[in-house]
Amino acid sequence: MDQDRKAYRLVRLLTGGVTPVVLAAALLVFARLHDGAWEPGAQTAGICRELIAGTTEGRQALFGSCWVAPLPVLFYLPFAWLLPEPCAGWSAFFVAWLFVFWAVREAVKAAGHSGWRIVLAQSAIAGMMAVSRQPQALQIATALTAGLMLLAAAAVADWAAYRRLRDVVTAGASGAFLMLCGFPVFGPAGLAVMLLPFAACGDRETRVRFQAWLLLGGLPLVYTVGVWLLLNRLILGDAFFFLRSLGYLVPNPSLFLASVFAPGLLLAPALIVTWMCDARADKPGSGPVAATALLVSFACVLSACAKVLGFFGLGWNTVTLNVCALAVLMIALARLRQPLYRLALSLGLFVWLSASWFGGQVQPPAATAAPGKICGEVEAYVNARTPYGRVFVLGYAGMDLLRGYAGERLMPNMDLHVGSLRRAYKGQNLYVLVPRPAGTVRAESVFWKHPDIYAGGAERLLYAEEFGEWHLFEVVSAPTQEQLDEWKKAK
Repeated sequence: MDQDRKAYRLVRLLTGGVTPVVLAAALLVFARLHDGAWEPGAQTAGICRELIAGTTEGRQALFGSCWVAPLPVLFYLPFAWLLPEPCAGWSAFFVAWLFVFWAVREAVKAAGHSGWRIVLAQSAIAGMMAVSRQPQALQIATALTAGLMLLAAAAVADWAAYRRLRDVVTAGASGAFLMLCGFPVFGPAGLAVMLLPFAACGDRETRVRFQAWLLLGGLPLVYTVGVWLLLNRLILGDAFFFLRSLGYLVPNPSLFLASVFAPGLLLAPALIVTWMCDARADKPGSGPVAATALLVSFACVLSACAKVLGFFGLGWNTVTLNVCALAVLMIALARLRQPLYRLALSLGLFVWLSASWFGGQVQPPAATAAPGKICGEVEAYVNARTPYGRVFVLGYAGMDLLRGYAGERLMPNMDLHVGSLRRAYKGQNLYVLVPRPAGTVRAESVFWKHPDIYAGGAERLLYAEEFGEWHLFEVVSAPTQEQLDEWKKAK
């Protein structure tokens, strides 16, 4: 008995401590050496800067867009508060990947495996990240999404196989947190939660409790979405503000939303297998075959969701979805009953194939100029024209641009209302700095409110100058009555 306990502690230390720490540190070193311009959460760091400063823009940015997820920001916030940059980013990246490797351990251990199988699976996922050659794959948001997706997929598979109540709780909680990882995983998160009651329909004893499984698994997700809606209503005045960009980005939002959830049909064969195995079993639970079928089907759903986003021109998050899909497939492979040498060869082949998979995906374009240089040029341009200038840098891209800015001339703005700015800054010369609408920047609220602002400006906005991929506009308007009265007094 003592020998077994000692062996268990050694395995737990190896799979839950030593290996995750070594692999997370290795990924951090690789990312730093592989790309000198790599940052683990640049946009996230910009939002945290405003949150720590207590600005309204920081609160608006936290929940104002379904494409910029709040969970990575909330995860990064303690590190940004305690540590300076870039140490905060490195520490958050290290902890995020520790979470991923812990999720791998839990997903493989739940099927009765331990020891070297878990280490091989953890090493394979770390290797996949290293050979992907995709900057987005080595981001904090990708790590958090992949870890939660592994927990959700494994919990659903284990619920179908073994009927453990803890798996329903794990799947429900993971699905709720996934909803805070952004719109690309809304569909998979919802499908994972909806699978819980349907996976239990093969046995009469568990089928009659359909509503209980649906409530237990779905309530955390409903609560999370409700909080997001409430915060949008309280902070931005519109409960659905974070979803408004969909109407601008896609010509037919109804068809798009149907396409997002359509990959759920790929789960039908796995559900049929689950029901058949469950009906033949002596006790509730469909066994490991059905669990493997569900894991493989769920990975196919993730890959199909990535294809749907790419088809509709929203492919800036496909790398994250493909990382999740390949990670789930690796977990399914690691849970199979096979010799260790065969598992090692299979995982090695999988890592090699993943390099080709990611190699065919288009990488996001690199920034053409350093943020500090652009800020300095804009500030110099405005100072040369007026000592009372104020520049509002728009959107999430603006927060990223101002992350290292220490002056007072440039300010972030998340929700452009020119009239409100004129009333709030009377007597000042106001400017608006607009980013180029490419990639994820297209989802900024300024573009679905003023679609042509980048090229032609908008009401009261006159083109002033171009700074790299940014256009500067001056706010022009007739003087207010207060200004006229002050000028008369000056005379």
